[in-house]
Amino acid sequence: MTSPINPAPFARLNAVDAEIARRKQEVLSGVMAALAAHKEGNDHPRLMTKERKEALYIAEIERREHLEMAKRPVMPRPFTTRPPEYEEWGDFMDARFGRGGAQRQE
Repeated sequence: MTSPINPAPFARLNAVDAEIARRKQEVLSGVMAALAAHKEGNDHPRLMTKERKEALYIAEIERREHLEMAKRPVMPRPFTTRPPEYEEWGDFMDARFGRGGAQRQE
């Protein structure tokens, strides 16, 4: 409903009223979903305790970690079969050999 005298403020008020009605409907639908979940015996974020939320969060983190490990398993650490060569000046760490026998320092 807009006023012929000053339509802009009334249009803004109508938009605000529509937003408030939308939010109320969203909250009501969330409550109804929580009640339906409780009746069926399922979990719902509005009904869960802090401990249950924490347990589900940890389970989700572990699930993601296991999924990542299945895609990319941990590779064994490389080791050298011969002792590192310390004759070179400044070689304070062990020498590793990469692709093509290239020596690199780690």
